[in-house]
Amino acid sequence: MTVQVSERDWGTKKRGRYNAVPSEERTFGGTVFGSKAEMRRGAELILMVAAGEISDLRWHPEFEVNIGGQPYCRYTADSSYWRKGRFVVEEVKSEATRRDPAYRLRRKAAELYCGFKVVEYIA
Repeated sequence: MTVQVSERDWGTKKRGRYNAVPSEERTFGGTVFGSKAEMRRGAELILMVAAGEISDLRWHPEFEVNIGGQPYCRYTADSSYWRKGRFVVEEVKSEATRRDPAYRLRRKAAELYCGFKVVEYIA
């Protein structure tokens, strides 16, 4: 009996679809973020809550978009909060992801349907 062994190193962890670093490296305050850049922005937002600059901070809020009474898509942002009486929705994106047509379509549909403007931070 012959056993074939692949050349893959089984001791290393494989990176995910978006080439994200391990979750230990993108965790802050018990929250696992999608990327290191998102984690850095999350830390800033947590400090802003502590300073009283923003309130009602939420991670990964979901927004349902319906067109003509029919479900069209679900848009999930990185964070949302209230600042000076204004509702703010934020995204931390790389330049490549920002240009992705599917992301742009979902973002624009959510902005038009829900009535907010997404603030993008470039990673």
